[in-house]
Amino acid sequence: MTLLTTRPSTAMKISVGLSLIILLGLGSWQVDRLLWKQDLIESRQAQAEMAPIAVPTDTVLDPDMAFRSAYAEGHYLNDQEKYLMARTRRGNVGFQLITPLEQEDGRIILVNRGWVPKDYRDPATRPESLIEGSVRVTGVLRLPKEKHWAQPDNDALRNQWFYVDVDHMAEDTGAELASRYYLELDDTPVPGGMPIGGQAKVELPNSHLEYAITWYSLALTLIVIFVLYHRRPTGDKSDRTDS
Repeated sequence: MTLLTTRPSTAMKISVGLSLIILLGLGSWQVDRLLWKQDLIESRQAQAEMAPIAVPTDTVLDPDMAFRSAYAEGHYLNDQEKYLMARTRRGNVGFQLITPLEQEDGRIILVNRGWVPKDYRDPATRPESLIEGSVRVTGVLRLPKEKHWAQPDNDALRNQWFYVDVDHMAEDTGAELASRYYLELDDTPVPGGMPIGGQAKVELPNSHLEYAITWYSLALTLIVIFVLYHRRPTGDKSDRTDS
């Protein structure tokens, strides 16, 4: 028995080569995503840990202000609650409660106060959440988002909102905006325990390193299999003739 090598066909070479390019490309893409996600997390954490500032009243939004620690003062317009639908917490379905906060000049800032279970949509079921009088609340600045293609349209008549549209929400409230940023509250305890604040995703899942390792490992496995397959032991021509 003589060890012979099998020459790979052209089609197999092309297939393996293309597969390697794809696997290595996916691994490199995940490395790029890893670095991007690390920078994003560090930026959000740094913004959130700064000393709170008053919610800016600039009409032009600055993307660099996203997740900046901030505060607002005023009184809640509890009769103008908005419900940000289809929000989950620890596997439970509910909504996030957005309440306009009226300033001294009559203008409002939209405040995402946190998560509420779906069975507590009726304000009568959570009377302690209907805070009266002047308040000072703290959280992080958020920028309104464009509607994602998979999201339903907001329905102001049914008070069902699927994304934060500050202009439309202010129009529905019948008040002028003091800021086009909205404030997402931190986890400071509130009367009755609802809404549950601290829903802003400052910490983000980051599994891109594991994904990169997976793609690179598959590329290495493909190389090893390719080499071993074409260096496998086979009988020589004389062995086959004698038999």
